[in-house]
Amino acid sequence: MTPWLSVGLIIAVLLYAIFSVFLKKSIGLYIAAAFHIVLGLLSLPSIGFYVLAVAMLELIVGIVMTVKKVGTR
Repeated sequence: MTPWLSVGLIIAVLLYAIFSVFLKKSIGLYIAAAFHIVLGLLSLPSIGFYVLAVAMLELIVGIVMTVKKVGTR
């Protein structure tokens, strides 16, 4: 995978995650986290750890949003 393509995909999925937070859709964060985990593993020597850290943050925020949503019912 070319570096520019992977960076472009990482940024696109990050924007998708941001819009998922604004729309309060936790499933979007889980999808974005899955993509970031895959892209982070593919780009491990360079920026992979940062991408994996973003994926972990997306998972944590998605879980918090899900717990809040279930807790208000």
